[in-house]
Amino acid sequence: MARRGGPALYELLDSKRGAAVPAGGLARPKLDPRTLQSLVFVAIALVLIVVAYLVGVSRGERLGRMAAEGGGPNGVAAVAAPPAQPGQASGARNGSGNQSDGLTPENPAVAGAGETLARAPGAVVAAALGPASAGDPRQIGLQYFVLCSTLEPNAIKVVEFCRSKGLDAYVVPDQNGRLREVTVLPGFASGERSSPAIKDLEERIRKVGVLFKASGPGNSDFGDRYIKTHRERQ
Repeated sequence: MARRGGPALYELLDSKRGAAVPAGGLARPKLDPRTLQSLVFVAIALVLIVVAYLVGVSRGERLGRMAAEGGGPNGVAAVAAPPAQPGQASGARNGSGNQSDGLTPENPAVAGAGETLARAPGAVVAAALGPASAGDPRQIGLQYFVLCSTLEPNAIKVVEFCRSKGLDAYVVPDQNGRLREVTVLPGFASGERSSPAIKDLEERIRKVGVLFKASGPGNSDFGDRYIKTHRERQ
């Protein structure tokens, strides 16, 4: 039933709906300029990442094909070094451009190996000597290195080993009639103990002692050697 003096109810409802909807249609949300700028930066970053990935994949495939074909990174085939000829040493070249054989004093590691070789079992310190001559070769008044005092069979064994290494050793009588001494020539005067020749002799004794100890269990290294002056027996 319509009200008197005013519009009908349905007319009021239609007027309210018409006022809520703008003339241009539905309202669109407005974007903040900062939000829009952030979205643009994100899109650009994604594009750069995709481009970098594609470039990396392409380069990797190219290098893989070059490696499979035997080429270097610049597309030039690698040239292998020629193999060493028989009799040619493989050492590095020295300062003069000549190739070192690795056994010359230019190689400090090899040049300093002489001592190690001299200590190795079976190494020859000097040229081997023949069997010792019979008798006592010592001269009265001279001093001699005595390597040991032992039973005659053991003394003979020590002398044979020493002479095989170039050490002029002999079996001589001991003050104790049952034992024998192993002495080494040459003899020397008391004032010559510190001479280069006697120092060299003592060094050779030391080296032979190391070899003798390594040659069998229970052997001495002549570390307890001593010097004895040969005197005329009473």
